[in-house]
Amino acid sequence: MASALKLPVLCFFFIVIFLQGTIAQPCEASSIKVQTFNTGTIVSGGDTVFEVEVTNVCPCAIKNVRLDGGGFATTIGVDPAVFRADDGGAYLVNSGQPIASMATVSFQYAWDHFFQLTPRSLEVDGQC
Repeated sequence: MASALKLPVLCFFFIVIFLQGTIAQPCEASSIKVQTFNTGTIVSGGDTVFEVEVTNVCPCAIKNVRLDGGGFATTIGVDPAVFRADDGGAYLVNSGQPIASMATVSFQYAWDHFFQLTPRSLEVDGQC
């Protein structure tokens, strides 16, 4: 009888451990959707204006969102409260402030080509 209970108890134990892992970290870097659009506008000097939308697709609010910029540069000003260089070659979005679930933070830059901006890290803002 005792050995008959071992398998169900063991299975229950592993299911609980698995669910705790997924509940504890509901949002990862893949929860950040980054899209870059060519606006069709050309600024003096011939650079194209691109618009970047950073969307939180996590069900939780997130903060301290950082993107990898791959040599990001611009010939027009970008509001540093929205997007700025941070330590370690990353770029901080929204001054690290919370971004609600399904909310978007956007900014524009101008260069002769677009830059591939990819999610690096985030923190869940409070409990989710």
